[in-house]
Amino acid sequence: MKFAIFDIETGPRPEAELADVQPECKAPANYKDPEKIAAAIAEQRKEWIGRAALSAVTGRVLAIGWRQDGQTTILCEEHEAAMLIQLWAFVEAAAREHRTVIGFNSNRFDIPFLTRRSWVLGVPVPSGVYGARGYVNPTAFLDLMDEWACGDRQSTISLDTLSRFLGVGAKNGEGKFFSQILEEDRAQALAYLENDILMTLRVAERLLGVKETATVSPPKAKPAANPKPEAPALTLSSDDDY
Repeated sequence: MKFAIFDIETGPRPEAELADVQPECKAPANYKDPEKIAAAIAEQRKEWIGRAALSAVTGRVLAIGWRQDGQTTILCEEHEAAMLIQLWAFVEAAAREHRTVIGFNSNRFDIPFLTRRSWVLGVPVPSGVYGARGYVNPTAFLDLMDEWACGDRQSTISLDTLSRFLGVGAKNGEGKFFSQILEEDRAQALAYLENDILMTLRVAERLLGVKETATVSPPKAKPAANPKPEAPALTLSSDDDY
């Protein structure tokens, strides 16, 4: 089985861009002290911003990790569209090579998030990422969360818990702080993403029985400084029966 591993890190969009969608924050009605009222409102805003990274409406892609044939590529650029263009180029190349793209909780979160951010930024999404019924195409993508579920859609688990359970690794930080860490220590943030990629690989090896093989030619694709979206050159095969 030829495969590639991918993962993304997201963060909240700049607060100035969130003004129109941020809900009104209010302190409890029984608060009278102005300082307590201000503190309560500030805490609500902080919690809301903390959740903003989980939605394509309030969040954005900060980094993308891709690994195949023993080589890891980390994309972390100021221009979100540039990363999306390169990611979809990787996906198209994987399809041409009949390579399955593997992620963790990727069908529920990563791929929909990437698709929605691509829509808003005008980046073309390759045809065939989704099947005829709107589901992520199972002939192109494999979600390890589905493998763990063993047919029980209600059964979920975190990558950290599953990696520890299988004895193949552990998180070296918390994803909810990724945007903050990226600002303060870029190297540490990228090391966190790379570790997630390696954990996903080890889980895939255990659940699927796959093994990666090194090659001399890692994927290469460098977006222009000011990328102009172009129509995808490849149509991925789809599975209309999914």
